[in-house]
Amino acid sequence: MAETDHPLKRLMTLAAIDFATWLLGQSVRSVTTRQGELTAIPDPIDTDQVLFVTLADGREVILHIEFQGPGSDKPMSLRLLEYGTRLALMYRDIPMRSVVLYLGGAGARDTGEHALYDPDGQVRMSWRYDVIRLWQLEAEALLALNRPALLALIGQTRIRQPEQTIPQAIAQVVQGTSGEQRENLLAELLLLCTDKEIAAMAEQIITRDYGLPETPMMRKLREQGREEGREEGREEGREEGRAEGREEGQLELVLRLLAWRCGPLDAVTTARVQQLDAVRLLELAEALLNFHSMTDLEQWLTIHAPPEA
Repeated sequence: MAETDHPLKRLMTLAAIDFATWLLGQSVRSVTTRQGELTAIPDPIDTDQVLFVTLADGREVILHIEFQGPGSDKPMSLRLLEYGTRLALMYRDIPMRSVVLYLGGAGARDTGEHALYDPDGQVRMSWRYDVIRLWQLEAEALLALNRPALLALIGQTRIRQPEQTIPQAIAQVVQGTSGEQRENLLAELLLLCTDKEIAAMAEQIITRDYGLPETPMMRKLREQGREEGREEGREEGREEGRAEGREEGQLELVLRLLAWRCGPLDAVTTARVQQLDAVRLLELAEALLNFHSMTDLEQWLTIHAPPEA
Protein backbone atom coordinates (compact mmCIF):
# COMPACT_ATOMS: atom_id res chain seq x y z
CA MET A 1 0.00 0.00 0.00
CA ALA A 2 1.48 3.35 -1.01
CA GLU A 3 2.34 5.64 1.87
CA THR A 4 -0.11 8.33 0.77
CA ASP A 5 -3.20 6.19 0.13
CA HIS A 6 -4.74 6.54 3.59
CA PRO A 7 -5.44 9.66 5.71
CA LEU A 8 -3.14 8.48 8.50
CA LYS A 9 -0.28 7.75 6.13
CA ARG A 10 -0.77 11.06 4.36
CA LEU A 11 -0.73 12.77 7.75
CA MET A 12 2.61 11.13 8.50
CA THR A 13 4.12 12.74 5.42
CA LEU A 14 2.76 16.13 6.49
CA ALA A 15 3.86 15.89 10.13
CA ALA A 16 6.81 13.51 10.33
CA ILE A 17 8.89 15.72 12.64
CA ASP A 18 5.90 16.34 14.91
CA PHE A 19 5.18 12.62 15.20
CA ALA A 20 8.84 11.81 15.85
CA THR A 21 9.19 14.49 18.53
CA TRP A 22 5.99 13.34 20.24
CA LEU A 23 6.61 9.60 20.13
CA LEU A 24 10.33 9.72 20.95
CA GLY A 25 9.96 12.41 23.59
CA GLN A 26 13.11 14.16 22.33
CA SER A 27 14.04 17.13 20.20
CA VAL A 28 14.39 16.19 16.56
CA ARG A 29 16.67 17.76 13.97
CA SER A 30 15.35 16.05 10.84
CA VAL A 31 13.32 13.10 9.58
CA THR A 32 13.56 11.12 6.37
CA THR A 33 11.34 8.33 5.12
CA ARG A 34 12.18 5.30 3.06
CA GLN A 35 10.12 2.72 1.25
CA GLY A 36 7.66 1.16 3.72
CA GLU A 37 7.88 -2.26 2.10
CA LEU A 38 10.56 -4.44 3.72
CA THR A 39 12.29 -6.21 0.88
CA ALA A 40 15.42 -7.60 2.57
CA ILE A 41 13.82 -11.04 2.58
CA PRO A 42 11.62 -12.66 -0.08
CA ASP A 43 7.91 -12.37 0.59
CA PRO A 44 7.97 -8.62 1.29
CA ILE A 45 5.66 -7.09 3.87
CA ASP A 46 4.28 -3.59 4.07
CA THR A 47 4.65 -1.41 7.17
CA ASP A 48 2.68 1.75 7.85
CA GLN A 49 5.66 4.05 8.35
CA VAL A 50 9.38 3.78 9.01
CA LEU A 51 11.04 7.09 9.91
CA PHE A 52 14.77 7.64 10.06
CA VAL A 53 15.17 10.31 12.69
CA THR A 54 18.18 12.48 13.45
CA LEU A 55 17.92 13.71 17.02
CA ALA A 56 19.08 17.12 18.19
CA ASP A 57 22.29 15.56 19.54
CA GLY A 58 23.09 14.04 16.14
CA ARG A 59 22.16 10.42 16.89
CA GLU A 60 20.13 8.52 14.30
CA VAL A 61 17.27 6.26 15.35
CA ILE A 62 14.56 4.34 13.54
CA LEU A 63 10.96 5.09 14.49
CA HIS A 64 8.58 2.40 13.24
CA ILE A 65 4.89 3.37 13.49
CA GLU A 66 1.83 1.20 12.94
CA PHE A 67 -1.79 2.37 12.96
CA GLN A 68 -4.39 -0.26 13.79
CA GLY A 69 -8.16 -0.16 13.96
CA PRO A 70 -10.56 -3.01 14.79
CA GLY A 71 -10.61 -6.17 12.72
CA SER A 72 -7.00 -7.18 12.13
CA ASP A 73 -6.64 -10.84 11.13
CA LYS A 74 -3.05 -11.23 12.36
CA PRO A 75 -2.22 -10.36 15.99
CA MET A 76 -0.35 -7.09 16.25
CA SER A 77 2.22 -8.69 18.56
CA LEU A 78 3.28 -11.14 15.84
CA ARG A 79 3.24 -8.45 13.18
CA LEU A 80 5.56 -6.27 15.25
CA LEU A 81 7.87 -9.22 15.88
CA GLU A 82 8.15 -9.82 12.15
CA TYR A 83 8.56 -6.13 11.29
CA GLY A 84 11.15 -5.62 14.02
CA THR A 85 13.16 -8.64 12.93
CA ARG A 86 13.32 -7.50 9.34
CA LEU A 87 14.23 -3.95 10.28
CA ALA A 88 17.00 -5.28 12.54
CA LEU A 89 18.39 -7.37 9.69
CA MET A 90 18.37 -4.40 7.32
CA TYR A 91 19.65 -1.75 9.74
CA ARG A 92 21.64 -3.60 12.38
CA ASP A 93 23.55 -0.63 13.77
CA ILE A 94 20.65 1.80 14.19
CA PRO A 95 18.62 1.82 17.43
CA MET A 96 14.91 1.31 16.85
CA ARG A 97 11.64 2.08 18.58
CA SER A 98 8.28 0.70 17.46
CA VAL A 99 4.97 2.33 18.34
CA VAL A 100 1.44 1.10 17.67
CA LEU A 101 -1.34 3.70 17.64
CA TYR A 102 -4.68 2.01 18.11
CA LEU A 103 -7.89 3.55 16.83
CA GLY A 104 -11.59 2.99 17.34
CA GLY A 105 -11.45 0.83 20.46
CA ALA A 106 -8.78 -1.54 19.16
CA GLY A 107 -5.86 -2.77 21.24
CA ALA A 108 -7.62 -2.70 24.62
CA ARG A 109 -5.60 -5.70 25.89
CA ASP A 110 -2.28 -5.06 24.17
CA THR A 111 0.39 -4.14 26.71
CA GLY A 112 3.19 -4.01 24.18
CA GLU A 113 5.12 -6.61 26.24
CA HIS A 114 5.26 -10.09 24.67
CA ALA A 115 7.25 -13.31 24.96
CA LEU A 116 7.54 -16.88 23.70
CA TYR A 117 8.28 -19.68 26.16
CA ASP A 118 10.03 -23.06 26.05
CA PRO A 119 8.39 -26.25 27.41
CA ASP A 120 9.80 -25.50 30.88
CA GLY A 121 8.07 -22.15 31.01
CA GLN A 122 11.26 -20.17 30.56
CA VAL A 123 11.27 -17.14 28.30
CA ARG A 124 12.72 -18.12 24.96
CA MET A 125 12.20 -14.79 23.22
CA SER A 126 10.76 -11.45 24.29
CA TRP A 127 10.01 -8.20 22.53
CA ARG A 128 8.26 -4.95 23.27
CA TYR A 129 6.79 -1.89 21.60
CA ASP A 130 5.02 1.23 22.78
CA VAL A 131 1.23 1.32 22.72
CA ILE A 132 -0.89 4.45 22.39
CA ARG A 133 -4.64 4.05 22.31
CA LEU A 134 -5.82 7.19 20.58
CA TRP A 135 -9.41 6.41 21.54
CA GLN A 136 -8.40 6.65 25.22
CA LEU A 137 -6.19 9.71 24.81
CA GLU A 138 -7.81 12.86 26.16
CA ALA A 139 -8.20 15.49 23.44
CA GLU A 140 -6.90 18.12 25.87
CA ALA A 141 -3.61 16.20 26.13
CA LEU A 142 -3.18 16.40 22.38
CA LEU A 143 -3.94 20.13 22.46
CA ALA A 144 -1.36 20.63 25.20
CA LEU A 145 1.42 19.31 22.96
CA ASN A 146 1.16 22.58 21.02
CA ARG A 147 1.97 20.83 17.76
CA PRO A 148 -0.72 21.90 15.29
CA ALA A 149 -0.04 19.17 12.76
CA LEU A 150 -0.86 16.45 15.30
CA LEU A 151 -4.30 17.94 15.85
CA ALA A 152 -5.49 16.26 12.68
CA LEU A 153 -5.80 13.26 15.02
CA ILE A 154 -8.21 15.04 17.38
CA GLY A 155 -11.25 13.21 16.01
CA GLN A 156 -9.71 9.89 17.04
CA THR A 157 -9.28 10.93 20.68
CA ARG A 158 -11.67 11.17 23.62
CA ILE A 159 -13.44 14.52 23.26
CA ARG A 160 -15.47 15.32 26.35
CA GLN A 161 -16.39 18.90 25.42
CA PRO A 162 -16.35 19.17 21.61
CA GLU A 163 -17.89 22.67 21.66
CA GLN A 164 -14.70 23.91 23.34
CA THR A 165 -12.09 21.46 22.09
CA ILE A 166 -12.80 21.48 18.36
CA PRO A 167 -12.59 25.30 17.95
CA GLN A 168 -9.32 25.29 19.91
CA ALA A 169 -7.87 22.52 17.75
CA ILE A 170 -8.84 24.23 14.50
CA ALA A 171 -7.48 27.56 15.76
CA GLN A 172 -4.11 25.94 16.48
CA VAL A 173 -3.96 24.43 12.99
CA VAL A 174 -4.98 27.67 11.27
CA GLN A 175 -2.61 29.85 13.29
CA GLY A 176 0.30 27.43 13.33
CA THR A 177 0.37 26.43 9.66
CA SER A 178 -0.22 28.07 6.30
CA GLY A 179 -0.93 27.50 2.64
CA GLU A 180 -1.26 24.00 1.25
CA GLN A 181 -0.10 22.37 4.48
CA ARG A 182 -2.92 24.07 6.40
CA GLU A 183 -5.54 22.99 3.86
CA ASN A 184 -4.25 19.41 3.86
CA LEU A 185 -4.16 19.18 7.65
CA LEU A 186 -7.71 20.49 7.96
CA ALA A 187 -8.89 18.03 5.32
CA GLU A 188 -7.26 15.13 7.19
CA LEU A 189 -8.73 16.38 10.48
CA LEU A 190 -12.21 16.11 8.99
CA LEU A 191 -11.62 12.73 7.38
CA LEU A 192 -10.29 11.31 10.65
CA CYS A 193 -13.31 12.46 12.67
CA THR A 194 -15.27 9.27 13.31
CA ASP A 195 -18.19 11.18 14.83
CA LYS A 196 -20.29 12.72 12.05
CA GLU A 197 -21.63 15.50 14.27
CA ILE A 198 -18.13 16.54 15.33
CA ALA A 199 -16.98 16.42 11.70
CA ALA A 200 -19.90 18.64 10.68
CA MET A 201 -19.13 21.05 13.52
CA ALA A 202 -15.46 21.23 12.52
CA GLU A 203 -16.29 21.85 8.87
CA GLN A 204 -18.70 24.62 9.82
CA ILE A 205 -16.06 26.31 11.97
CA ILE A 206 -13.48 26.09 9.20
CA THR A 207 -15.72 27.67 6.58
CA ARG A 208 -17.65 30.09 8.82
CA ASP A 209 -14.97 31.42 11.17
CA TYR A 210 -11.96 31.31 8.90
CA GLY A 211 -13.45 31.57 5.43
CA LEU A 212 -11.34 28.68 4.20
CA PRO A 213 -12.45 26.63 1.19
CA GLU A 214 -14.86 23.80 1.78
CA THR A 215 -13.23 20.41 2.03
CA PRO A 216 -14.34 18.71 -1.17
CA MET A 217 -14.44 15.00 -0.36
CA MET A 218 -16.65 14.95 2.72
CA ARG A 219 -18.92 17.72 1.49
CA LYS A 220 -19.42 16.01 -1.86
CA LEU A 221 -20.27 12.80 -0.06
CA ARG A 222 -22.90 14.44 2.13
CA GLU A 223 -24.37 16.40 -0.78
CA GLN A 224 -24.50 13.24 -2.86
CA GLY A 225 -26.32 11.44 -0.06
CA ARG A 226 -28.86 14.23 0.27
CA GLU A 227 -29.38 14.27 -3.47
CA GLU A 228 -30.05 10.53 -3.48
CA GLY A 229 -32.54 11.00 -0.65
CA ARG A 230 -34.38 13.64 -2.64
CA GLU A 231 -34.34 11.41 -5.70
CA GLU A 232 -36.12 8.62 -3.83
CA GLY A 233 -39.02 10.98 -3.16
CA ARG A 234 -39.41 12.15 -6.74
CA GLU A 235 -41.87 10.68 -9.18
CA GLU A 236 -40.85 7.47 -10.88
CA GLY A 237 -41.35 8.97 -14.28
CA ARG A 238 -38.23 11.19 -14.16
CA GLU A 239 -35.94 10.96 -17.12
CA GLU A 240 -33.99 7.67 -16.98
CA GLY A 241 -30.83 9.02 -18.53
CA ARG A 242 -30.45 11.72 -15.90
CA ALA A 243 -31.01 9.23 -13.08
CA GLU A 244 -28.40 6.88 -14.50
CA GLY A 245 -25.96 9.76 -14.77
CA ARG A 246 -26.44 10.62 -11.11
CA GLU A 247 -25.99 6.97 -10.08
CA GLU A 248 -22.80 6.70 -12.11
CA GLY A 249 -21.53 9.88 -10.48
CA GLN A 250 -22.28 8.50 -7.02
CA LEU A 251 -20.53 5.21 -7.80
CA GLU A 252 -17.45 7.03 -9.06
CA LEU A 253 -17.37 9.22 -5.94
CA VAL A 254 -17.75 6.26 -3.56
CA LEU A 255 -14.96 4.34 -5.34
CA ARG A 256 -12.65 7.36 -5.04
CA LEU A 257 -13.45 7.78 -1.35
CA LEU A 258 -12.91 4.08 -0.67
CA ALA A 259 -9.51 4.21 -2.34
CA TRP A 260 -8.65 7.28 -0.29
CA ARG A 261 -9.64 5.76 3.05
CA CYS A 262 -8.81 2.07 2.52
CA GLY A 263 -6.13 2.01 -0.17
CA PRO A 264 -6.26 0.94 -3.83
CA LEU A 265 -9.12 -1.45 -4.63
CA ASP A 266 -8.38 -4.62 -6.55
CA ALA A 267 -10.56 -5.68 -9.48
CA VAL A 268 -12.66 -8.13 -7.44
CA THR A 269 -13.50 -5.59 -4.74
CA THR A 270 -14.23 -2.89 -7.32
CA ALA A 271 -16.62 -5.23 -9.13
CA ARG A 272 -18.46 -6.04 -5.89
CA VAL A 273 -18.96 -2.33 -5.19
CA GLN A 274 -20.11 -1.71 -8.76
CA GLN A 275 -22.79 -4.40 -8.36
CA LEU A 276 -24.42 -2.66 -5.39
CA ASP A 277 -27.84 -1.16 -6.02
CA ALA A 278 -28.52 2.52 -5.28
CA VAL A 279 -29.73 1.87 -1.71
CA ARG A 280 -26.73 -0.28 -0.77
CA LEU A 281 -24.35 2.18 -2.41
CA LEU A 282 -25.74 4.99 -0.30
CA GLU A 283 -25.40 2.83 2.83
CA LEU A 284 -21.77 2.18 1.90
CA ALA A 285 -21.19 5.91 1.35
CA GLU A 286 -22.32 6.55 4.93
CA ALA A 287 -20.45 3.59 6.43
CA LEU A 288 -17.09 4.35 4.82
CA LEU A 289 -16.68 7.47 6.95
CA ASN A 290 -15.81 5.06 9.78
CA PHE A 291 -13.50 2.80 7.74
CA HIS A 292 -9.81 2.70 8.61
CA SER A 293 -8.49 -0.09 6.40
CA MET A 294 -9.32 -2.49 3.60
CA THR A 295 -10.40 -4.99 6.26
CA ASP A 296 -13.28 -2.69 7.24
CA LEU A 297 -14.51 -2.57 3.63
CA GLU A 298 -14.20 -6.33 3.19
CA GLN A 299 -16.16 -6.95 6.38
CA TRP A 300 -18.90 -4.56 5.28
CA LEU A 301 -19.20 -6.22 1.87
CA THR A 302 -19.30 -9.67 3.49
CA ILE A 303 -22.26 -8.63 5.63
CA HIS A 304 -24.18 -6.41 3.20
CA ALA A 305 -23.18 -7.75 -0.22
CA PRO A 306 -21.96 -11.35 0.09
CA PRO A 307 -20.67 -12.87 -3.17
CA GLU A 308 -23.11 -15.04 -5.03
CA ALA A 309 -22.68 -18.77 -4.59
